[in-house]
Amino acid sequence: METILERIIRITGCKPIECQCAKCREQCRTPCLGTPEDILRLLQAGYKKQFAPTLWGVGVMLGHIPYLIPMIQAKRENGYCIFYREGLCELHSLGLKPTEGKLSHHIIVKESMRFGTSLSWNVAKEWLDERNAKIVIEIIRIMTE
Repeated sequence: METILERIIRITGCKPIECQCAKCREQCRTPCLGTPEDILRLLQAGYKKQFAPTLWGVGVMLGHIPYLIPMIQAKRENGYCIFYREGLCELHSLGLKPTEGKLSHHIIVKESMRFGTSLSWNVAKEWLDERNAKIVIEIIRIMTE
């Protein structure tokens, strides 16, 4: 059975990468999106205070979907993702980096993107997938404790 990560890799064509160039580090100004599976792993690892409810609205702003997608994602702090430390993601060495961070790379630019195969859309829509309902319910339970 195909995992969520495998599905996203297949649809987007993005593969895991570990580039640390200035352009990639600059992407850390916006927290990378995590699938429900990613976020649950982080919450279970004790990072609850670093997360907050949010609404993904890129699809609406671009005119591709008529609704916002509710999700739980990492907070921003001091102009960067809360996990950004001295030029790197503190989650990377722990194997907890969210999917968008695992697959994003400085060659992904808006000029070369198509919405249906974009990395952020394919991560965001996992929050609507019925197969992830139990995980989302568990995330809500942990966040409201």
